[in-house]
Amino acid sequence: MVCTVCNFTGVYEEQGITEEAQVLDLKKQDGCGMYVDEHAEAVLLSAIAPFAPGGLHFLDNGNYHYMTRLFASYMKEPFDLIVFDHHTDDQKPMLEGLKSCGSWIADIREENSLLSGLLLIREAADYEAYRPSDRPLWLSVDKDAFSPQVLRTNWDQGEMKEEEFFRIFTELLGTRRIAAVDICGEDEPYGDSERNRRFNLQIIEQCRGYHLFDEG
Repeated sequence: MVCTVCNFTGVYEEQGITEEAQVLDLKKQDGCGMYVDEHAEAVLLSAIAPFAPGGLHFLDNGNYHYMTRLFASYMKEPFDLIVFDHHTDDQKPMLEGLKSCGSWIADIREENSLLSGLLLIREAADYEAYRPSDRPLWLSVDKDAFSPQVLRTNWDQGEMKEEEFFRIFTELLGTRRIAAVDICGEDEPYGDSERNRRFNLQIIEQCRGYHLFDEG
């Protein structure tokens, strides 16, 4: 399984999940926190190129959810996207000329002609709108969809329960061809890292258990 860690803040070092991953050290990269400028985007695209598009990607906290858009820009065939997120992430950036973690869904819709279907799941009931296809499926998870009693993030949060999420996640892993899985929404470094660490390890084990992203 190809696992890529985008280490913007150092939070994954605190969690200790970097040992079996390809780690991109991005802590010194300017112009990419919440908003991403053209220069930073070009650098990030180059950095992820050897590991894109497929695999399991840890994207750091919610300020970097736009990394899903960058990884998916390397797709070579039509795909569907399911996003677990408390926010719609389709808002116009407040700073003109920049793209952001809050605009990336609107941006990927505009930029990526291979994106065929998109479903935003803010609560478990939204999954009722899911319509399967034979296209590969990209799963992008922002932990702020969860209740703060489940996980802590650096953004305001929804009310999804852990068992609700894993019921949906497991069903999708078992019934669809998976293009990639992205996880973001970490807490700030030195925050409540243990619950986030356990969740991330569970995601890794789920993906490994379904033999996702095996080479060859």
